[in-house]
Amino acid sequence: MDYVFFDIDGTLHKEGIFLEFIKFSIKERLLNFVIFLPIIFISFLIYRVNTKGKFELNFILFFLFLGISESQLDTLTEKFCKSFSLNMTPFDSVLQQLEFHKANGDQVIFISGTPVEFIKQIYPSFFNTTNLEVIGSITRRNFGSFYLDERCIYKNKKTMLNNRFNSVLNFSHGYSDSLSDLPILTLCDKAYLVDEDGFMTSFDAEAASK
Repeated sequence: MDYVFFDIDGTLHKEGIFLEFIKFSIKERLLNFVIFLPIIFISFLIYRVNTKGKFELNFILFFLFLGISESQLDTLTEKFCKSFSLNMTPFDSVLQQLEFHKANGDQVIFISGTPVEFIKQIYPSFFNTTNLEVIGSITRRNFGSFYLDERCIYKNKKTMLNNRFNSVLNFSHGYSDSLSDLPILTLCDKAYLVDEDGFMTSFDAEAASK
């Protein structure tokens, strides 16, 4: 049995789930957005400089969702996921590769910066199939709001992978849209970059990491 890595956003489909969720939520949480606009705007500018950061993004999330109840957040999340599922742009060639690996009996591991609860609603089949595993960002609901407790991106993808399996895995194949996934792609015998139109190109991840 081979292990295979797939990113999700920009790889299985074009759009970024969590970024789209924030955009969607601004319309639903317009009062918070207006009241805390200076803080949210400054946090956004800092985040643009450091997109791998967690604290800048958490400031945006915290003030945008401040005062939301658990049931309201669940309803908003469900509403967004239904809308996203209907409007996302799937990359058929990558999805065909996924089906190939599933049929081949490979152990497919999705490692994504999107929080797991969003993936679960948009790709529910990932959670009821024995040879599929999902690792994603972890959210926390506290202090009357919602924010990221653990962000599954860049080097932290490898850390969270190792923590899940208590060992360093090697993959036969890896698929991603971003070189920020090099810490995982260098563990792959064959690595593929997915462009914005969903086309895959093989590349040497080891050489790219030097």
